[in-house]
Amino acid sequence: MQQTGEPAPHRVLVLSADMGGGHNATAAALEESVGRVWPGSEIRRLDSLDVMGPGVGRLFRSIYVSNVETTPWMYEFFYANLWRHRWFSRASKRFTGSWCGRRLQTQIDRFDPDLVLSTYPLGSSGLAWLKDHRGLQVPAAAWVSDFAPHPFWVYEQLDATFVMHEAAVAVAKAAEPEAHVEVSAPPVVARFAPGDRTEARERLGLRQDALVVAVSCGAYAFGDTEAQVTTLVQASDAVQVVAVCGRQQETVHRLERLGLPRDALVPVGWTDDMPMLLRAADLVLTNAGGATALEALAVGVPVVSAQPIAAHGAANADLMEVARLTHLCSGLDELSSLVASLAARREGLDTLRQRTGEHVANHDLDTSVRRLREAAAARPRPPVPSRPWPMRPADAFFTRCETDVRLQEVGAVLELESEAGGETPDAAALRRFFAPRTAGLPPTRRTRSTAAAGWLLHDDVDLVRHVQETVLAADAPAADLWQVMGRLWSEPLRAGRPAWAMQLARRSPPAGPRSPVLLGVKLHHSQGDGISALGLMDRLLDVRPGDPLTERRPPTRELQGRFRPWLLTRGLASLAARGTAPHHPLNAGALGMGRDVVGVPLPWDRLRRMAGASAVRPHEVVIALLADAADRLLRPAGLLDPGRPLRAMVPVAMRAPRLDRIFGNWAGSVAIDLPMGPMTFPERVRRVHQELLIRTARGDAHAASAVMTAAGRVPHLWHRWFARTVYSSTFFNTIVSFMPAARGPRWLAGARVRALYPVLPLTKGVPLTFGIVVFDGVAGVGIMLDTRLGLRRGDVESAVRRAFDDAQAVLG
Repeated sequence: MQQTGEPAPHRVLVLSADMGGGHNATAAALEESVGRVWPGSEIRRLDSLDVMGPGVGRLFRSIYVSNVETTPWMYEFFYANLWRHRWFSRASKRFTGSWCGRRLQTQIDRFDPDLVLSTYPLGSSGLAWLKDHRGLQVPAAAWVSDFAPHPFWVYEQLDATFVMHEAAVAVAKAAEPEAHVEVSAPPVVARFAPGDRTEARERLGLRQDALVVAVSCGAYAFGDTEAQVTTLVQASDAVQVVAVCGRQQETVHRLERLGLPRDALVPVGWTDDMPMLLRAADLVLTNAGGATALEALAVGVPVVSAQPIAAHGAANADLMEVARLTHLCSGLDELSSLVASLAARREGLDTLRQRTGEHVANHDLDTSVRRLREAAAARPRPPVPSRPWPMRPADAFFTRCETDVRLQEVGAVLELESEAGGETPDAAALRRFFAPRTAGLPPTRRTRSTAAAGWLLHDDVDLVRHVQETVLAADAPAADLWQVMGRLWSEPLRAGRPAWAMQLARRSPPAGPRSPVLLGVKLHHSQGDGISALGLMDRLLDVRPGDPLTERRPPTRELQGRFRPWLLTRGLASLAARGTAPHHPLNAGALGMGRDVVGVPLPWDRLRRMAGASAVRPHEVVIALLADAADRLLRPAGLLDPGRPLRAMVPVAMRAPRLDRIFGNWAGSVAIDLPMGPMTFPERVRRVHQELLIRTARGDAHAASAVMTAAGRVPHLWHRWFARTVYSSTFFNTIVSFMPAARGPRWLAGARVRALYPVLPLTKGVPLTFGIVVFDGVAGVGIMLDTRLGLRRGDVESAVRRAFDDAQAVLG
């Protein structure tokens, strides 16, 4: 039984920044909320400043601290002009948005999030730029971690901007009138909640009878903390001050040097028990109105503001006072009077606590997170960019190396089977099935701009043009279905349309209750490598209810290990010394336009047992098996030069291959010499194992990936020459790829997907490619060949089956 709708785990990207503690504190709260709303979600946090480049975070933090501490007038001048001059605000946001957005695009393409949440203004500006200039369709929202939003916080392109109070809505709208602004509960982790004050004081060793004032020094300990503490202590003997200094140990030492007893002052460095400390307090004193103020509101502790720092600190204090959630003291004298009054008459605290509690009770963070996707779906789709944007170098490579004959179109053939009592799907059923799915997958709307190696985004997809069908007679042989697949890959994708197509081949009426149906799905290689293509196709299919979809979860480690410069250097040297590929008659002729596609299903469990018997990894047995099949097929046809190996280009995932991404080419590659000629299968496996081990250890995959990226930086004529030179029979004779796909069953328009056969494109002088995909317990072997080779489809299939049968007889 299949399920429709979106899968259970969501993939959520959170953009924060190490700029003070507030942005990361808000990010942690949102991550916790996502985990409650959508259990099992994959969450990844990025530092927006790190995304913008090495050293940017350190530079921006230095500028921020310097401005607040030594040149507050400059900080105020910049802040005021963001409000005073709309042109200045928009120009500044456009500059930072372009800077952050261009670098953020790669991270979004790689992670493929369902939702993006930002807690830092520059991260939000990058998302807004991507919405405008890259057609970003993923729902995106910003949580303002300050009480008072400023123009850098608010963007009309985002699906929602969440502020902390109704009073902040008008401020946000003044910054960006067309922005969608909502009110949220304070974004703090669940530990910040009201609790027993007496118990908290007992655990922390604080006076039960004191007016406990928690002084928040902030991440950078801005302001005259000693003067504030001295003022509080001198206001009344009933006051006990807890100064929270965070990681500013020097501030702790300065307060200790005041010589005040513990009954009056308790300096605290870094603590993991801030919720308990706030529950113990009667009052919180802040000069910034940031994370600690929001945490105090969540706990139900009144907030007092004094000597606010420049710009956003003063704005936060002013707006909190307007909202009646703080008392803003004009100076230390007023602070002393207020605290003395509250120490004498504790009833005044009750009024402040009541206002705080009312605000928190009216809003719920989980509700805001849950409604975000619904609100984003209800909003009009943003206009598509009118100008093309450049492809990544690894993606542009496959546009540059393509010609009218050497089409770079990758994909797969899905073998479908109707369930008992079900109907065989036709093109109309597929179009109805795919319509809601393609609308939410931007890669299905991307169109190539070949002249500039860029992308354009279409408003809509015409499924009538993209999903075609061929209906054969009821008695048509299976080979005729595969001929339809060959014709699909013989014709280029149409220009000016999204770069993908589907072709259904079926019999009418069906030959039996479970008559197989083939669906060819192809997309341009610049859209993505094999893993991206499989990930995109998997999003289009239905899954079994309760399927954890672990194959869609991002890997937690890099498969090839952390990047090491010496390995790259070694890999470059290895590639340079590798030389050209062996010469074979196979690669002598020019490609024609005709293509044949052959699919052979093999039992994956038996292949795994063969790998275990050989003490190698399963993909090494698979590659050896395909090498055996190639020898059986090509040697009798006179397409091999005796005594020479067949060099195969093998794509290598730079991290554990998962279906967690749906766009982009992210793999490296190694070139290995497949042993040809008569030999035992165990010997063939041993040689393949040694080749892969050597090439991987020398860093060939890292080097190939780096070279492709570097080549994309040169002028396009040079890039085209490079791509067409290296991606040819000059350096390899064939392509062999192994990829894992879905582990569990999948359905398409009511039909069960029984097997999936990958189709890899041919290139200059390379008329034969092999791919294998492991899907739901079936290893589907997909073979693409140029019809000019004169090889019959039956012979190709027979060579694979005989190689498998003989290997199984030897290895069991």
